[in-house]
Amino acid sequence: MATTVSKTKFTCKIIESLTINQQPQQVVTTLNIPNVTDYSHRIMSVATTSTTLLTLAAADAGGSLDKTRLQYVRLTNLDDKNTIQLTFGLTSDQDTYEVVIGPKKSHMLTNKQGDTTTGGAASSLEDLVTIKGKSNTAACDIEVFTVST
Repeated sequence: MATTVSKTKFTCKIIESLTINQQPQQVVTTLNIPNVTDYSHRIMSVATTSTTLLTLAAADAGGSLDKTRLQYVRLTNLDDKNTIQLTFGLTSDQDTYEVVIGPKKSHMLTNKQGDTTTGGAASSLEDLVTIKGKSNTAACDIEVFTVST
């Protein structure tokens, strides 16, 4: 059976604006991703223990996204009080990097590689394999939005 899903363009637009001393400033950054055929949008609860939010694998499967097709991830903390610690697991199973997103804040990824550096050691990029979250005080909701080609 041939797919009936037409490829489309995904657009993410960030608008940063402020006025200082009655002088308005605005910066618009646009990301366009062509040939999009898949997206995922879900809201889930993040506990005070590690919760798997996203797993990347060799192909789409139950609970996993194809690591070569994934192009964009946005994670938004929907809580108005608690922070969420995100842990990005890399290929080596030992390397991770951490990001904390505050209440009503977001973290976006447009690249699926990362590295941890200790003491100025040379960087060796590894593929992202998991994203996990942990709330700091009480369970809270996170929005996970992904785009794949």
